[in-house]
Amino acid sequence: MSDGEEAAPGLSVVIPCKDGAARLPQTLRAIGDQEVPAAIEVVVADDGSKDGTREIAAAARTPWGPVRVVRHEAPRGRGAACNTAIAVSRAPVIVILDDDMTLQPGALEAHRAFHAAHPGAAALGRIPLAPAARLDCYGRFLEREEAHRERTLAAHAAGVPFRYCLTGHFSAPRATLEAAGGFDASITRYGFEDIDLAWRMTRRGTKIHWLPAAVAQHRNDAGGLDRMLERHREAGLVARQLAARHPEEEFRQFLRAGEGAPLELGRIPAALSALRLLHRALQVAPLRRLAASGPGFGLVRGAIGLAEAAGAERLAHFGYHVARDIRYFEALFDAPGA
Repeated sequence: MSDGEEAAPGLSVVIPCKDGAARLPQTLRAIGDQEVPAAIEVVVADDGSKDGTREIAAAARTPWGPVRVVRHEAPRGRGAACNTAIAVSRAPVIVILDDDMTLQPGALEAHRAFHAAHPGAAALGRIPLAPAARLDCYGRFLEREEAHRERTLAAHAAGVPFRYCLTGHFSAPRATLEAAGGFDASITRYGFEDIDLAWRMTRRGTKIHWLPAAVAQHRNDAGGLDRMLERHREAGLVARQLAARHPEEEFRQFLRAGEGAPLELGRIPAALSALRLLHRALQVAPLRRLAASGPGFGLVRGAIGLAEAAGAERLAHFGYHVARDIRYFEALFDAPGA
C-alpha cells in the first residue's frame, strides 16, 4: 500500500433506508459500539427519503470514520438501495442491516469470524424482536412466528433453504453477491427481493448458514394487523412478478403459485393442514373472490375481533394467517394493473 492510500475495511455494513430519520440513529449507535479487530465501513443508501435521513446519516460518526451516504433522488426500492450501497462499498465482506435493527455486542465480530472460517458462504444473523413494555395478542403472534422461524433455522443451520433467507441481518462476500447478480432492482414493492437473491445464490452453490451468535434486535414497527395485511398484498404483487420470471416448480411452490405443498392430512398439525386446505381453496377463483370481497373479508375480520375479545389467542392467531393469505392470494391472482 502506497503512502496516503487508505486500507480497505474488513467489513462494509450496508443499510438501505427510506424515511428512517427516527430509526437510523439507534442503529448507527449500536454499530459504533461494536468491538471488531478490523476496520468497519458503514454505507447508508438513502432511497429517496423526505424526512432528513440523508442529513442524519451524513452527520453520523463511527470509531472508524464518518458514515458514507449514497442517495436515490426518487425511491427505487430496497433491493436497488442495497445494490447502490454495495457498489460503492470497499470491503470484501458485506453485512446488510435494516435501519430498524440494533446490533448486540459481538455481532459484527461473529460475522467477521464466520467469513474467515467459511470463505464463499453467506450468513443469516439472528433477529429477535426487541422487548416490548406490553404485548397484545398481535404482538404475541409476532413472537410465536419468530420463535418458529428460529427453530426452523436451527434445524438447517449449515444449509438454510432459500425460502428462509431474510436479509434484514445478513452477510455475504461481495464476490458472491456480484456473481449472483445482486438484488433484482425491478422489485420495487415490499417483499421477496431477498428470497429471490437467495434462490439465485443457492442455485450457484452458495451455502447459507444460520449465525445465532450474531444478534440484532428488531425494533418492529410493523404497525399492527392492518399494516401486515397491506404488506402481504404488496408481497402478492411481487410474487406475481416472480412467478412469471421463475418457471422452476420449487420456486413456484414457495410462492404458492402452483398446486402447493401436499396436504398430509393426519401427519402434520391440524392448524397447518387447515392452512394448506385454505391455500388450495384460495386458488379457486370464485372462492378467492368471495373471501376477498367486502362482506367475505369483513366476516374474517369480525371473527378475529371476537377471538381477540374472548382471549382465544390461538384462534385469533389462526385468523391472522387466514386474513393475510386472503390478501396475498388476491394480489397474486386478481389484482388489476400489477
